[in-house]
Amino acid sequence: LPVPPGAVKVMPRWAEEDEVSKWRVKYRLHSPHTPADPDSEWIELELRHFTRELPLSNLPAGQHHFKVAIETPDGWSDWSSVVECEPPCPQVPSKLAALLPEVLGVDEIKLRWSPPLDAATVIADLQILRYKILVSWQEGEELLSREIIAEDATESFIVTDLKSLTDYTFQIAAENSAGWSEWSEPSTKQTAPPVPKTLNQPTLRRATHHSAVIQWQHPPFTDVPVDSFSFRHTTSADWSNEVVEIKDVSPSLSQYVIPGLRPGQVYIFQVRAVNRYGMGIWSESSIPIRTTDGHIPAKIETLKASDVYKSFMRLKWSPVDENGYPITGYLLRYAHAEDMTDAVEAIPTVVRDNGCESCDIRHLRKLKYYFQAAAINQLGMAEWSNVVLVDMST
Repeated sequence: LPVPPGAVKVMPRWAEEDEVSKWRVKYRLHSPHTPADPDSEWIELELRHFTRELPLSNLPAGQHHFKVAIETPDGWSDWSSVVECEPPCPQVPSKLAALLPEVLGVDEIKLRWSPPLDAATVIADLQILRYKILVSWQEGEELLSREIIAEDATESFIVTDLKSLTDYTFQIAAENSAGWSEWSEPSTKQTAPPVPKTLNQPTLRRATHHSAVIQWQHPPFTDVPVDSFSFRHTTSADWSNEVVEIKDVSPSLSQYVIPGLRPGQVYIFQVRAVNRYGMGIWSESSIPIRTTDGHIPAKIETLKASDVYKSFMRLKWSPVDENGYPITGYLLRYAHAEDMTDAVEAIPTVVRDNGCESCDIRHLRKLKYYFQAAAINQLGMAEWSNVVLVDMST
């Protein structure tokens, strides 16, 4: 009794009154090369009487001979007459469902599929040998295509050497010993735009209280130039908070001073490139770098007097290094002796004037004055500046 391809079902018949306890079946492939000896190369199986059907699978193609014998209380019967049966020939695999494409980049798409249902068998003739993928795309007015043989793929395949921003159509067919299935329904997917590739992790050096120098490598040269670079940094190991991003860094640079850092903090940095199609993926994080601890401000080195009049004068000095914390104020003192004996301290009103700090002092008497100034931040007051003499007595 023919059943699925490569299989038959043996169904012996006997009467209940025969009281059969066991039965045997012999079968073999019949060919011109079958030996003359009728007992050679037969495969024999023995079964109990309650097994009334015997499915046989994975049979080679061709005509097969079958014969049976039964055991009754009187013993074993003679073998029955030979019955011929040819298992159905394998058929080509059924049509596969449409592919599931996944874009991996500008030139790669991963295809996934489910094997045809009739391939889930141990029958060698029905098992899938390989797959064939048809890739089609439009180039100008011409429709182009190429076929890819996937020898070892079972459920996925990565198609490479594609063009960015191009619509590709994919179909798949499966092959077994009987031949190829028909093509699946088409699936269309567009490749990604040619955004810059992910850069290598940046390197950091020359960390100060509030800045660090970041260096990075440019992406490989392509037809689409880099428009700018972006950086981001954080003190959080998992980038969950305190993330600061710096954008629009010139594409001609390969190092940049990152400002606005806090003293005594550990930072990690990432970089990415930007072109007209979009932004690349953030690089791996840099090796952590620690900014230097904060200190009191640096000493004022350039204190000088200007615009000296009868009872009015102006003190000026260049901005000092904050050493990690913003300047919160200044302190001024003056005395009439160079050793600053009996010095008088005051909090001046300081303004920024043409890149310098300055303060005005009024109602001075006709005496010699010796001045010093110092900057203040949250950690304290800096060292007093050098003494500046202003002689109002002349």
